[in-house]
Amino acid sequence: MTQRGVFVDEAILDISYVPDVVLHREAEFRALEGLFDHMVAAPYEMSQKAVILGGVGSGKTLLAHYYGRSLRRKAERRRVTYEYIHVNCREQRGSLFMILSQVVKRLRPQFPERGYAANELMDILRKIMDEDNAQILLTLDEVDVLIEKEGSDALYYLTRFHETEPDMPRRLNIIFISKDQEVFRKLDQSTLSSLQRNVIRMRDYDQAQLADILLYRVEKAFRRDAVPPEIVDFISELAFKEKSDARYAIDVLHGAGKAAERSAAMHIQPEHVRAAAMGVFQTLNKEAVRQLSPHEKLVLLAVARFFKANDVTHGTTGEIEEAYHLVCEEHMEEPRGHTQYWKYLKNLKSLDF
Repeated sequence: MTQRGVFVDEAILDISYVPDVVLHREAEFRALEGLFDHMVAAPYEMSQKAVILGGVGSGKTLLAHYYGRSLRRKAERRRVTYEYIHVNCREQRGSLFMILSQVVKRLRPQFPERGYAANELMDILRKIMDEDNAQILLTLDEVDVLIEKEGSDALYYLTRFHETEPDMPRRLNIIFISKDQEVFRKLDQSTLSSLQRNVIRMRDYDQAQLADILLYRVEKAFRRDAVPPEIVDFISELAFKEKSDARYAIDVLHGAGKAAERSAAMHIQPEHVRAAAMGVFQTLNKEAVRQLSPHEKLVLLAVARFFKANDVTHGTTGEIEEAYHLVCEEHMEEPRGHTQYWKYLKNLKSLDF
């Protein structure tokens, strides 16, 4: 009989996957509804801009995609012409020309990529939207890269897209996404003032919220019982320590699943999580180990030996101390007292071991 793997749908763990529900971002979603639902309720009457700010893994990109998809469903029900277009400014090297080229090509796939300046592309985009009687919700992700490269001018032109034709329908609405609020200080005051009114700040997830996010993915991506509850708790704890990064949590979960399949295991085990976590953010290196004192190295070896011998997510300081004494005996070293051992542990923790 062929042994089943742990996955049933690995695509659920992909960075581009947009779930049916975005957990713990209800208030932020309602804020987007309040700002942009006018595109369906009162189309062409106004143009809004908003900024989504949050740390890495706080769900900024996911929220924007999720809202864009939700608004599309509303537009379809009301038979309103609407497009959601998401462009990552880093992928377009912070170039307004390349960003606008992507937007135009989304509407006109055969449009040539060269031969136009950015201001010409702006006029072409305006003409295409008029021809299609369309509205666009444009999200510029990692907009800090665009600001760093092109300064205020790019955002100035985008936020004033309709000013040259004040009596024409309002067709372009924009969401700017950034992890760095300081970069907006580089904008001129008139551009900054147009953005400051609508800022959505993504709060850090707490550990329980990270566990909820993982459980949602586990239920859809994995075979039943392939991911024990203690593994979800373990990964959420690791991700909480990594600045509450939900993307990190999902990447570790995915990597742990791959490690389990490589070892032909039916369930994800703590060793699979540790292997995956090391692969996502490599924190342990030979040079850092070389700089430890001899007994710090022995304590670190004791930690490694303990977890290699025990299929658990955590060990107590007492259990590790017992392992340290065994390692000292093996290396013919006199173990240090409990107080000194505790200092070694604290130092290893401060060095991110």
